[in-house]
Amino acid sequence: MNITLYEKMVDGELQKISDRPWDEQLISALNVANFLLVNGKEYEMIEGRLNLDLNVFEILLVTVHSEGGVNRP
Repeated sequence: MNITLYEKMVDGELQKISDRPWDEQLISALNVANFLLVNGKEYEMIEGRLNLDLNVFEILLVTVHSEGGVNRP
């Protein structure tokens, strides 16, 4: 299955940061993970949507700052 990751920016806009196939092990890890590292940047997963029209699972993320805070719009 393809997974598309979107970062929710402070102004509310969505920015696509990754679009790649995931195997069953990675998808099952979503059940226990709250955070993702992508290109060296940490994100918190805030919601997911199964898009059957495009056959893709979309995950909405917000940036986690180095101080431990989350960038919630």
